[in-house]
Amino acid sequence: MFPPQFFMTPLEEATLNAHEFCASLAALAIVHDLVKKNDDLRLKKRDVPISGQTMTERKALITEIRRNNQALSIVAQLQEMQLGISA
Repeated sequence: MFPPQFFMTPLEEATLNAHEFCASLAALAIVHDLVKKNDDLRLKKRDVPISGQTMTERKALITEIRRNNQALSIVAQLQEMQLGISA
């Protein structure tokens, strides 16, 4: 047999659309924050001199940048899978 079909009232559909819109705005804010953090970390890494005393600080900055890049990559992959949007 055929699977049951679900019908939504216009109010339920509008509510669902509003929730999707809010979730999209929240995701956009997270992506914006990650990009901003990466920019700040790259500037900070550039200011830290390369020496034996600052290598642990530079290593921590690079690790954080890579972690942010990985999170951005995951978001991009999700957008590509769900919406067909690719960079």
